[in-house]
Amino acid sequence: IIDEDTNLEILKALGTDLVFNFRHVTSINSLGIRGWVNFIKEMSGANIAYEECPPLVVRQFNMVPSFLGHAKVLSVYVPYVCDSSGEEKLVLYQSSQFNQVPETIECKDCEEGEMEIDSNPKQYFAFLK
Repeated sequence: IIDEDTNLEILKALGTDLVFNFRHVTSINSLGIRGWVNFIKEMSGANIAYEECPPLVVRQFNMVPSFLGHAKVLSVYVPYVCDSSGEEKLVLYQSSQFNQVPETIECKDCEEGEMEIDSNPKQYFAFLK
C-alpha cells in the first residue's frame, strides 16, 4: 500500500540506480501519490526504473504524469477479461513488447470466447507519449 504511512525516506539511502517492483502494490491513495511524486522529484538525479506495474500503478502514470516522473517503465501487467466466462487475467509485457500487445488472447477458461484488454489499449499505454 502506498499511502500517508509509507516511509519513502528510507528509499533515498538505496543509491542512485533504483528499480522499483510494483507487483505487490494493492492500493494507492491521494496522500501516497503526493508522497511518491515528491520522492521522485527529490530523486531527479537518480536512474529509476519501474517493473511489474499492475493496472492501478499504470492508471497513476496516465492520470498523474509526475507519478512516473523521469523513470523508465520496464514492464507492466495488462488486464484481460473474457465476456463469455467472466475470467480475468493479468499478462506481463516487457517494454520491448509495448507496441505489440495483442488486443485479444485465447481464453483458457471457456471454449467460446477470447479475452480482450479490459481497457482501451491506447489509453492504457498513454504514459508512453
